[in-house]
Amino acid sequence: MDKVARSLIDFSAKVLHIVMTKHVSHDRAFQAALREYKKAARYVPLKVLYRVSHDIVSDYYLLRYAEQRIYGSRGSARRMARLWLLLRGLESEHLAQYIDSVERLRRKLVKSLPRRIETVEELLDGVEDTAERLSVTYSFPQWFVEVFLELLGRHETEKLLAALNEEKWWIRVNTLKTDVDTVAERLLEKGVVVRRDPDLPYMLEVVDFSEPLHHLDEMWRGEIVFQDKASALVVEALHPEPGDTILDLAAAPGVKDALIMQLTDNRARIVAVDVSWERLKRTKRLLKLYGVDMSRVELVHADSRELQLRVTPDKVMLDAPCTSSGAMGKDPAIKMHLEDPAWVRRFPALQREMLGKALAYRSSYIVYAVCSILPFEGEEHISELYSKLELEDPRIPGSPGYKPYTFRERVRRLLPHVHGTQGFFIAGLRPR
Repeated sequence: MDKVARSLIDFSAKVLHIVMTKHVSHDRAFQAALREYKKAARYVPLKVLYRVSHDIVSDYYLLRYAEQRIYGSRGSARRMARLWLLLRGLESEHLAQYIDSVERLRRKLVKSLPRRIETVEELLDGVEDTAERLSVTYSFPQWFVEVFLELLGRHETEKLLAALNEEKWWIRVNTLKTDVDTVAERLLEKGVVVRRDPDLPYMLEVVDFSEPLHHLDEMWRGEIVFQDKASALVVEALHPEPGDTILDLAAAPGVKDALIMQLTDNRARIVAVDVSWERLKRTKRLLKLYGVDMSRVELVHADSRELQLRVTPDKVMLDAPCTSSGAMGKDPAIKMHLEDPAWVRRFPALQREMLGKALAYRSSYIVYAVCSILPFEGEEHISELYSKLELEDPRIPGSPGYKPYTFRERVRRLLPHVHGTQGFFIAGLRPR
């Protein structure tokens, strides 16, 4: 095996192993692997190592299935990394310049396989169950696929799964510091092609880019923010106005609070609550970077479920902790975390508690949101609490909620295959 192939396998296997055992994001696993395998970058550029390890993590369920079919056992990160090069290596745009190394490795690997399977099509030969077939093809846990087959049917489920595997970038222009025209022109000069969003004038959809986006000077100066359009629509659903006192029950890292101040020209007041002091410190740094008037922001280190306020806010924003199943294109490790039932179950319980706290502010308008496409983190909560709240149309773009719910026209779903955004659920509420 040559040094290129060995570097790709060793490094990607390490990233995959860290995600499997430490339950962390792909980016954190990548950084940890980089500290241990610095020599891998001698033979393969960091950008290629990042993209290949990202794709291998994304293909975890496919690779685990292949490992079981071919070897009769599963659990070896290194074996899965080798199988990815066998099944996906030739079609990967990131490995085009290493095609000879990949082909040599494939030929060698095929000879050593206890069961000769060289393509995904061969792997799926004889698999007739729709949920199992889609689970392997798009690499998602089977229970997850079954949820959407029931909700959406096969055709739309396939489109959703394919879109969830794609990484999508949006840029918010921070008009507290600059203007949209200036930023769009500068980005084009740097090889970043953007499209202006027809709904939100400060949002730019990234169409193409040649260099890593996080290297942009505009980001470090706080002139642009990497924020998905669906995330911005959570704030738009709040309809913030100058003079509003707004309570944010899950504030860190502060991106949405910065948008509130952007939309009100720094004339709202925000009580930003988070359970983590470290995340609050980062929130403070970011808000300052974005030009937010900190005299109008109160940072509160507290568990929102136990919060006691002296005043009733005009509006409450609860972008609740969730599975982040709507953001798997950004972090494919989320797919792997969905395999842990205990991890999945903890979120709905926490969301119900936090939503109950939000509804305790009797005269406030509340926006409840999650970056999740799973109904038990969105519509199910509304259904359970329907007698205690009034739904108010959030007056934002998006699709209705899922079909089984009678109130679906009064809530919003942002879906990757429909709107080109992350998956979000957004509802406007008032306590009864």
